[in-house]
Amino acid sequence: MKDTTRHTILSVARLVFAHQGPTNTTMDDVAKASGLGRRTIYTYFKTREELYHEVIRNEVEQIIKELSRVASMKISPDKKIAKVMVTHMKAIENLIRKDRLLRNEFLNRSEKIEHFRQVIDVHEKACLASILEEGTQSGIFVVEDFEKTASLALITLKGLETQFILDNFGKSCRGTLDLWQKILFRGIKASV
Repeated sequence: MKDTTRHTILSVARLVFAHQGPTNTTMDDVAKASGLGRRTIYTYFKTREELYHEVIRNEVEQIIKELSRVASMKISPDKKIAKVMVTHMKAIENLIRKDRLLRNEFLNRSEKIEHFRQVIDVHEKACLASILEEGTQSGIFVVEDFEKTASLALITLKGLETQFILDNFGKSCRGTLDLWQKILFRGIKASV
């Protein structure tokens, strides 16, 4: 029963925070929307900030699960990396579409968001390094330093986020992602 109540509070809080924003949401708002009493909400979460952090932490966990699922797929490493890139951008898009206020947090690289992003970054970098190593061992890639290459790939991918957000993840974004992958896999220098 406790898990069900906690899950209900988090699900409702997610919607209320998305609609009203974290600073405009009160514990009363969450209690009313969930049909639970304030005391019940406070039994599980001592403050609004604690509740908000838990909502965001759950979102982060979902992103990490999805990245792990992609990294463990039985497909070639080059396709895996491409899928990780698309999964990365889809995760950002889904977050922003669910919560219009998060859009500004991402665009402004707010401290709140960056704290949670670091958790995702560590996992995503490890996934990329693992895929790069797998690809190098199978002769698909030629990578000398998996960690640095994964870091560079992640930094450049994150650099595309602002433009994707501003373009509302439109058709040009897919073309940009394809070009980014092409440069990553083949470089820009002509073969001699």
